[in-house]
Amino acid sequence: MADSRFERVRAAIKQLGPADHVCTLYEERAEEVAIAVSYIRAGLARGELCVCVVDDGGARIAAALAAEGVDVAAEMGKGRLAIFEKPLAHGLQTQDMLGKIEQFATDSRIAGHAGFRIVGEMSWALNGTMRDLAEFEARLNLNRVWERHSCVGLCQFDIRKFTPETLREMIIVHPLVVIGDRVCHNPYYVPPEQYLSPEWPQHEADWMMTNLERLQQSQDSLRASQERYRSLSHRLLEQQERERAALARELHDQLGQSLVAVSLNLEVIKGELSPDSSARVPESMRAIKEMIEQVRTLAFELRPSMLDEFGLVRALRLLVERHGQRTGVSASFTAGPGDARAPHAIETACFRIAQEALNNIASHAHAHHVEVTLTGEDNDLELMIKDDGVGFSIGQLRSSLGLVGMRERAELVGGRVDIESAPGTGTTLRARFPLSR
Repeated sequence: MADSRFERVRAAIKQLGPADHVCTLYEERAEEVAIAVSYIRAGLARGELCVCVVDDGGARIAAALAAEGVDVAAEMGKGRLAIFEKPLAHGLQTQDMLGKIEQFATDSRIAGHAGFRIVGEMSWALNGTMRDLAEFEARLNLNRVWERHSCVGLCQFDIRKFTPETLREMIIVHPLVVIGDRVCHNPYYVPPEQYLSPEWPQHEADWMMTNLERLQQSQDSLRASQERYRSLSHRLLEQQERERAALARELHDQLGQSLVAVSLNLEVIKGELSPDSSARVPESMRAIKEMIEQVRTLAFELRPSMLDEFGLVRALRLLVERHGQRTGVSASFTAGPGDARAPHAIETACFRIAQEALNNIASHAHAHHVEVTLTGEDNDLELMIKDDGVGFSIGQLRSSLGLVGMRERAELVGGRVDIESAPGTGTTLRARFPLSR
């Protein structure tokens, strides 16, 4: 789990680019090293000058870089990598470090590097006060160091060494914060000219109120966008179902009946043909029969007429029977109560989810038995589809279009889809729809 978490953090670090000023909070040395190494490797790959400021772990950083294929001595010899340890700082204060960063950035530009990046394990600043450190971080933004020099800066804070008050101030002065596997825009960030103002303590409450208002506006806007998206999705699905139904009727009523007519005509004229031609009629009849069955299958998959005429139970029963016939697996269906009807939109969503799930089972599960159950209780309709197949890892397929589509269909009618599976244990899908809505 720790390795997985580090990999997610490393992926987030690789997203950083010029003019980004970011902080991370950590509580394990391994995490600090993993972040620093990922950050430096990304900079070396881009042709940037990479500077690492550490408390006392320079050798550990160098060893980790070497373990990942970086020729540390060669990169230092080319002037593309510098590891700056606390003992070498000789008591540098935060204001001195401002000058150092400016100098590194200037030297990088003169040397023709693609850019400059610095990662700092910030324990070196513990000799100063919290205010000194906060002013240092704020002045980096105020002086536009990152923008002027195409720099990216990453500050690492060991939560075991810094007080909660200090960490709070550090979050306030960083525009970006790495959290998990994401680089987050910081809603608590205070612009440097505001933070460094003598009146800042008196205006902090006003800033908090303004931030709260902005956050609420963003949430309201997001909620409105989600509602518009759901409304549009619902209308698109309804239109799709109408078009499917129309096409299914055309296939069944026009093409299907035409094929039946051809079959009947062949049967009528069979006796009028020569012996050689007559001998080929049975083969033609079999081909037409197969085509008729294919047309019926296509019409059913597009939109089974019995879903509208007789309801969900009859449609699901036939869907499960067809699945068993098509795949050769044992497929069972039970429903209670057997004649229950649900709102049209819920019946359509439930049928489509079952259809998608059975298609996935046929394609991927290698199952021997499939059990489909439809129950109505406590004003809810529940569909359960269970197979004894190979299963899968939910995390790996969480963004699968099939799973996303099933969940989206359920949510549009107020329902939800839950899936339980693991490699080797089969899969159980449950879709629940509120009938009282």
